[in-house]
Amino acid sequence: MACPGEARDALSDPEAAVAILAPRGRDSEVARQVLENAGIAAVVASSLHQVAELVEARVGAVLITEEALNGPGSEALHQALAAQPAWSDLPFVVLANGANSRSDAATRRMDDLGNAILLSRPLHTEELVRSLRSALKARRRQHEARKRLEELQLREVQLFESEAKFQAIANSVDQMIWSTRPDGYHDYYNDRWYAFTGVPAGSTDGVAWNGMFHPQDQEMAWQRWRHSLETGEPYEIEYRLRHRSGTYRWVLGRAQPLRDKNGTILRWYGTCTDIHEIKIAEEQRQLMLGEMNHRVKNTLAMVNVMVSQTLRHADSLTEARAAIQSRIGMMADAHDRLINATWSETRITEAVEAALAPHRSEEGHFTITGPDLPIGSKQALALTMALHELATNASKYGALSVFKGKVRIEWSIEKRQGQELFHFEWHESGGPPVEAPTRRGFGSRMIEQALGGYFGGEAELVYDSAGLRFSLMAPLEGLTL
Repeated sequence: MACPGEARDALSDPEAAVAILAPRGRDSEVARQVLENAGIAAVVASSLHQVAELVEARVGAVLITEEALNGPGSEALHQALAAQPAWSDLPFVVLANGANSRSDAATRRMDDLGNAILLSRPLHTEELVRSLRSALKARRRQHEARKRLEELQLREVQLFESEAKFQAIANSVDQMIWSTRPDGYHDYYNDRWYAFTGVPAGSTDGVAWNGMFHPQDQEMAWQRWRHSLETGEPYEIEYRLRHRSGTYRWVLGRAQPLRDKNGTILRWYGTCTDIHEIKIAEEQRQLMLGEMNHRVKNTLAMVNVMVSQTLRHADSLTEARAAIQSRIGMMADAHDRLINATWSETRITEAVEAALAPHRSEEGHFTITGPDLPIGSKQALALTMALHELATNASKYGALSVFKGKVRIEWSIEKRQGQELFHFEWHESGGPPVEAPTRRGFGSRMIEQALGGYFGGEAELVYDSAGLRFSLMAPLEGLTL
């Protein structure tokens, strides 16, 4: 017989084992041997107290004789069964003495077991094994059902938490967020959409969203959306959306498809961003630039007229007058190019030409080569200022101060250690001998320090006696940082 606690500790897998309580003679050992020969794990208990312990240890089934139910420890067993979770229905196989001799108290004791199968003695071994296998199978299904239920409950909690988190995020950002089915049917809008439009919840589901757009933008929006649905390409468009005030405001609409591992679109997720102020500011900026262009051109035209009229009275300055008129004309052309580019992003060739235009002459001092790369606004402005300083200095002291002087300007993309670098050079030749200055002025400091910083690279001035050289080396992405 097992001592208290030993029976429970001996079980490696309680749910697949049978607890045996048959106190008469060798009944327990015979039953255990029969079950183990049939491949069923079994443990012998010495009392109802040990059976209660095995119930608490989640034993799979109990084989017990009817007379054992009348022993000490019945209250402990009753409490152990009452403490089981609601889903648990532990099966008992009771070896009965026969219904004719059973008292009312014995009947109540068996009824208290809840799930009891009565087998009358004497019985065949095969019948005992079959009954206990059936009981263990039923018990195993209870645990499997409970596990599936727990998984479903966990998924339900996770789904609720995920939905709550999504709603919290979607409604906290300053964006209108929407979602559609794979066919483009709109079935979700966040609170920001309804706050912006002022329409009732659900009123823009399906295809009703297009009616919220400005009449002039509706067909364009439809075409762009149908194209994205047919091709799976991201959706992006600017349109005017009706605000709750009744006015239309410019909005940037974007959407991306969510695909499964096979590339099939599961849903579309999109946003609407209010860009009305940005759009209006851009229009105002264009108007301002146009006005500035007009005024600067008028100013240059007045300078041109003034210089022309002044020189017209000096008969010996005909050639000088033509040169001045040409220079002023080129300055106006350069100004036009810069204004047309609006300095948001332009091309490096255009920036170089604009900077050098005031310094060009018919002698062909400049040689310019390099790929026409895009360049950002601040980089273009910095490069223009640097080239202006270099050209002004060359006109006073360097290659541009003599007839045969030359300036070679070239840039290229180089690869070093797997990185693409932008290399820009200014090289003077044919001018007066160059001497290094005793102190650096504003121009040289601006070229070496500020220009390198704008491009995220390094700039250097080299005072070679044969001609001034300037070099800029920066990462390629530094052109548009």
